[in-house]
This record gives sequence, C-alpha cells and structure tokens, in this order.
Amino acid sequence: ANSVDTRKFWVHGPSMPKASPSKAPLPKKPREPKKVKDVALNTMRVANYQAKLAVYEEEMAAYKEGQRERKADKRSAKQRLSASDAEPAAKRPTPARRETPEACAAGSAEAARAPPAKPLRR
Repeated sequence: ANSVDTRKFWVHGPSMPKASPSKAPLPKKPREPKKVKDVALNTMRVANYQAKLAVYEEEMAAYKEGQRERKADKRSAKQRLSASDAEPAAKRPTPARRETPEACAAGSAEAARAPPAKPLRR
C-alpha cells in the first residue's frame, strides 16, 4: 500500500526525458512584449518581437515539414512491412479443393441444422 502512495504524483510517466527522442522538440513561440508608455522603448520591443516571431515561424515551418516527412517515412515503412508479409502468402500454392455437388449439398444441410451460436457475454 505504501508504494502506491508514493507514486501518485508522477503517474503520467517518468520525469526523465528520453535519451534520444524520435521527435524533434517543438520550437517555442516568443512572448508578446508588454505595453510600455515610453514610445521609443515600446517600438524597439515590438520590433524585437517581430524579428523573433519571424524566426519562430521559419522554425515552425521546418518542424512541420520534418513531421510530415517522418509521418511519410512511417507510412512507407508500414506499407513495406505489409507488402513483405503479403508476398509469401501470395507465393504459397493454395490447395485446390474439389467438392462434388452432393458433398456441398450435405454440408449446407448440416449447417442449417446447427443451433445458432450464443453471443459471448462480457
């Protein structure tokens, strides 16, 4: 019971970051400057903010492009995996089953007599 009590603050995962995260860190948006009565200081702050914002938008565009590529790489890898799984099944020879019409009729009659399956209760 004691070990449960000590864990209640970090339930959402470990505080240590991954050694090598697969995703690039999200660029931080600069904070808007506070309004100041001094006009010269205010315009200087706004200009500085605009410059930082332009840099942020460039970084954000690069980040989004990188994420798009990452997603595409994941998708292509998934397709390659599913394609490699599907290939052996396609190459495998399927056994040709030849059933006589009498056997088919007997099989369908058997299936008709079977009671309907009950749904599983969970």
